[in-house]
Amino acid sequence: MKTMDVMHAYNEHERKVINAIGGKVIDTDGVIKFVSDSPEGSYISYFSLTEQSVQAAVEKEMAYFYSLGKPFEWKTYCTDQPSHIGELLLSNGFEQQESESFMALDLSTVSECEVDESRIVEVADAEGIRDAIRVQEQVWGTRLDWQYTHLLNMKTQSPSEISIYVVYDDGKPVTSAWLVFNGDSPFAGIWGGSTLAEYRGRGYYSLLLNKRINQAKTRGKQYLMIDASAMSRPIVAKHGFVFVSTTTPYIFKPGKQS
Repeated sequence: MKTMDVMHAYNEHERKVINAIGGKVIDTDGVIKFVSDSPEGSYISYFSLTEQSVQAAVEKEMAYFYSLGKPFEWKTYCTDQPSHIGELLLSNGFEQQESESFMALDLSTVSECEVDESRIVEVADAEGIRDAIRVQEQVWGTRLDWQYTHLLNMKTQSPSEISIYVVYDDGKPVTSAWLVFNGDSPFAGIWGGSTLAEYRGRGYYSLLLNKRINQAKTRGKQYLMIDASAMSRPIVAKHGFVFVSTTTPYIFKPGKQS
């Protein structure tokens, strides 16, 4: 796998082409952003800036979201230019979040995985999606109402573009994850992938990973992508995922600016 070619294709098919469900996409002056209808969930998806234009572009986005009173995420990849974008964002008051490994699986190189379908529930209604988010909230220790709204909107308005899975243990939701498609893009993305601490080590994460690999292959996608945490990276690497780039999000919170 030529990782730079994968990164270029991902920029073209995913970062530049955003599903606008639950908000709007704005493409101006070399910056593509998603502005969520909810108080949270807005982000910069892609940027093409020069050393000369980057500071003004950052200030413009800060002013825009400040006027809305909304926080937003500026997600960077180590292949992005200018290369010092992270330092510049920090100097402008952004808060750096934990970096993750952006990894790709070439689906043509793997066979269909064996999956115990009896342990997996695909959820599509409000109650089931709430169960999926409840797992995420307990794992990450924060309220994710905006994430719940986003998933519900996607499943309601574009049901073929997302599949949401929950593993229950004695009726309790303990693992959740979802798989996202973006029209004709050759990529599918896996998100969520979280298990309550007391239920780890039982194979639930790998169960949902294998399920999503199979589904992406069935849909004819070329690559499966993940932003892997330090905990997830060795697991997905065993399934054939290859490191492409380090990705680091930076958060701007208008209320914290002086």
